[in-house]
Amino acid sequence: MCHWGVFPPFIFFFFIVFTGMFVVNIVMWRRRRWGWYNGSRQRGGQAILERRLAKGEIDVDDYKRLKQVLDED
Repeated sequence: MCHWGVFPPFIFFFFIVFTGMFVVNIVMWRRRRWGWYNGSRQRGGQAILERRLAKGEIDVDDYKRLKQVLDED
């Protein structure tokens, strides 16, 4: 009979798995909070334009003109 004491090897394996799941969960939560999953980081300039239009910093005509400039690049 093999006696492993208080720390059997399978507990170590589950500790590693659950720690990894915890870290992945935190990373996914932070990315979702930063807006990486909804595409706002990928669009860059267009997201800034939409934000400025929503805040009222630019009007619809300026928005359309600037969006056309962004789409040309």
